[in-house]
Amino acid sequence: MATELKIPTDPKTALDTIINGKIQKSDVIRINENDISLHLSDLGLNARLVKYYDKSAIRGMWSYARLLIKILAEGYLMHASIKADNLDIKIPAYMIVLANASKYGTGAVINPEGLIHDGKFELVIVRKISLAAMAKMFLSSKPFDPKKVEIFQTTKAQIIVKRKTHFQVDGEYKGKLHKVTAEIIPSALNIMVVNDQTKKT
Repeated sequence: MATELKIPTDPKTALDTIINGKIQKSDVIRINENDISLHLSDLGLNARLVKYYDKSAIRGMWSYARLLIKILAEGYLMHASIKADNLDIKIPAYMIVLANASKYGTGAVINPEGLIHDGKFELVIVRKISLAAMAKMFLSSKPFDPKKVEIFQTTKAQIIVKRKTHFQVDGEYKGKLHKVTAEIIPSALNIMVVNDQTKKT
């Protein structure tokens, strides 16, 4: 989330945001009535990656990349029914993201048009996946090929998968689920962010 909000990674500079920053309203997504997502939650490929990464003794980007290659090689495909605002579809997918923001903490851009304060969230449906597509997420914020990735904006959603599928909320693995419900709660959170108008002396 710090990456999304452009908060500096240097602790001293980041703490300066508390003093000289500004308040920004942020939406949150209520998931399955019990969980709140501020950032990005998903079913499928990335949730499996979160599970494997948590169990890995090796940390860092190399470990992340190694596990990603392993998961892509396994080629796990979901079959999902999705109902949302003006949307009712059945679709195969490798990953379905509930996105209140645009990028993962790694910098991977999954939702180029995502905003945390627009009163809506995006359903990002990854229908086809490859190492090239994953590299594009890391290196570019250009629109995805609609034949591979579809993005739908909504205020609520229900996702049902035929077979229990890995699910994570803001980087916390939640296990395997058959059903996920989600609803936006607009302007539910005040966040301190960097004040672009502040001049440092």
